[in-house]
Amino acid sequence: MHLNVHILKKAQKSFWFVPVIFSLISLLVALVTFSFDWWLSQHNYPFLPKVLFANFNLSTMIISTIASSIMTMTTITFSTIMVVLTTFLSQYSPRTLQNFINDRPTQRVLAIFVSGVVYCITLLILLKDESGQELFISAAFAALVAIICLFVFVYFVHHVSNWVKVSNLIHNITIKTNKKIEESPLYRDKDENNSEEEIHSISFDDTNPVYSYSNSSGYLQHIEIEGLMKKATHDGCIVRLLKTPGEYLLEGTAVMTIWSANEEIKPEEYVNFLILGPDKEPIEDIDLGIRKLVEIALRAISPAINDPNTAKNCIEEIGIILSKLARYRLPGSYITDSESHVRIILEQPSFDDYLYKSFYQLRHYGKQDISVTTEILRSLSMISENNKGDVKKIIWTFKDYILEGIDYESLQNLDMKYLMTHIEKLASSCELSDWDHDKIRNTYFPDKYKTSDSFRDTDLKT
Repeated sequence: MHLNVHILKKAQKSFWFVPVIFSLISLLVALVTFSFDWWLSQHNYPFLPKVLFANFNLSTMIISTIASSIMTMTTITFSTIMVVLTTFLSQYSPRTLQNFINDRPTQRVLAIFVSGVVYCITLLILLKDESGQELFISAAFAALVAIICLFVFVYFVHHVSNWVKVSNLIHNITIKTNKKIEESPLYRDKDENNSEEEIHSISFDDTNPVYSYSNSSGYLQHIEIEGLMKKATHDGCIVRLLKTPGEYLLEGTAVMTIWSANEEIKPEEYVNFLILGPDKEPIEDIDLGIRKLVEIALRAISPAINDPNTAKNCIEEIGIILSKLARYRLPGSYITDSESHVRIILEQPSFDDYLYKSFYQLRHYGKQDISVTTEILRSLSMISENNKGDVKKIIWTFKDYILEGIDYESLQNLDMKYLMTHIEKLASSCELSDWDHDKIRNTYFPDKYKTSDSFRDTDLKT
């Protein structure tokens, strides 16, 4: 049952789901329109003005013309979507394609056009000259559908023009990732009163482990932690996951170890909480959102594109995500139920891991661009300013990793001063008033800058 719910959710994100639903609705509306048309003819056309009615030949001509026009708009819409997808693929990241495909306004625009064609064709099939009916109002309803499609087409042009802006794409990824953080049942605010929970000791006494095996082959894309927790709590067992998302599982591979005093437990039922697929990419989550921003930034600073401002925008948005993530208690390797009994054991990333995954590639490929390096430091300052002491310590320690990767030989005197200015700001955000300027210079800077008068402490204050 849980797997069926996941399949339904996955289908709802598919490009075809909304058009199919709208098409079925338009088919039903066409039947209602035809029945209403017949009812009016049987009651001498009451209520409505005669100008809305037309004879059979005119009605069929109007409806067929409208169907052809809507089909043309649908074709243009498909072509525009393909252009946008090509742009996303070539300039941003292959992972960003799903953002536009899953975009509800885009799906609804296409669905309205498809349903408009279905509506008009259904009316053409239902209308018959042999019925003896003299006037038809179906053409007026078809004209109303055409007007709606026309305004939707104008909206779609406006929507696409906004979507191809990289700044809007980047911000959309940030919003979705932050929403994932807020909605995840595993993350809780550090300021909550119940933030410090006592975890009951784990005991495997008098229990023999049983293994759960994969019943199919594919990449592990997602683990339904919430459902697995409910199942483990109901059965009173402890589940240890042996695989992590992104790994390829062969059929018959052991994926879980289960400890339970209940001998009637069914290990094969636990596999239903693992989502396998043909692609290595996981289902939309926090890691994937950060990865999208990193890949857009890497392409922006590549020699082929050479757009460091877009990279700086991505780094800033990554800082926004990490700043929000740092305010939550990240789940540890031991996940407990409401009574603090350990139910799930799995490998979970810490905040240090998220920092490393976010910046290690940007640090490497942007080591000769002072604007990229200083933007990373500025992003770290923003994270530190919005969080408390434990995060500040992590940020100040992590800054050494960024400084170690800079190609100082390619920097000029003013670049070094600009870099020191951002280090000063980072120290201030970390509330470090007594940090050692000379130690930074002597550790990282080339010899020609260590004794330069340009780096006196009086010049470094901001």
